[in-house]
Amino acid sequence: MSRRVLLATGLLAIGMCASLPAAPITGIFNIAGVITVTPTTITWSLDSAPFTPQKANVQVPAVLADGVTPNPLAAVAPPLSGTTVTIRNLNTGTEPVGVGFPAQPFISFDAAPSLPTLNINFIFAGIYSTAACATLPATVGQTCTPSQPGLPSPFNFVNNPPPAPDGPQATATFAMSGVTNDGLERWQGNFTSQFTVPYQQVLAQLAQTGSVTNTFSASITLTPAPHVPEAGTMSLLGLGLVAFSMKLRRRKQQQQ
Repeated sequence: MSRRVLLATGLLAIGMCASLPAAPITGIFNIAGVITVTPTTITWSLDSAPFTPQKANVQVPAVLADGVTPNPLAAVAPPLSGTTVTIRNLNTGTEPVGVGFPAQPFISFDAAPSLPTLNINFIFAGIYSTAACATLPATVGQTCTPSQPGLPSPFNFVNNPPPAPDGPQATATFAMSGVTNDGLERWQGNFTSQFTVPYQQVLAQLAQTGSVTNTFSASITLTPAPHVPEAGTMSLLGLGLVAFSMKLRRRKQQQQ
């Protein structure tokens, strides 16, 4: 093997090691803000002045859901808690509900732009029937996933205690998922919006005015994407290529 080939092989191995991506960022973070829903769009903003569009507040718990394991995102520098994210608006024309779509930017960290952007590629359809969406009187335990022709809804409405005359009051939950732009993590988000009135009133407002605005909160979980080579594995591969090329060179020299 010529010196030129040997040098190229070594440079290839070094390049592979040098260009290794960072370790996946895993963990949990929470966001909160204001959500506005129309029949075809979801838009976001901060929940305090100046109510900046497409922004949400961030909090990072110290431990994971088990209450014991340290949350890796809590160790990110600079700290994420107390900062904001950019969260991009959604439209059923480009982000249809219940079917996959090409991944596109959704959430990015304003205080840590070096962290990967969360790309969205799926919005889950609601799981309830439409049968009780307009049922009156409103009672505790009723459920509803509203819909209109050709436009599935992501919202799962539930009427919660207390019963009349002080209630019920409703919650709406919905879920989304995707991958990070570096391909190393996948994420899933559970979103919740709480109302002080039954969901029948919420849906009536949507029908009458064309939109509903309320506060929301969400928990986002990041986990390593499957089939991503670990940094150690890639380093060993690079070293192995160098060792293999040197062995071939020695063997050729011995045969001369």
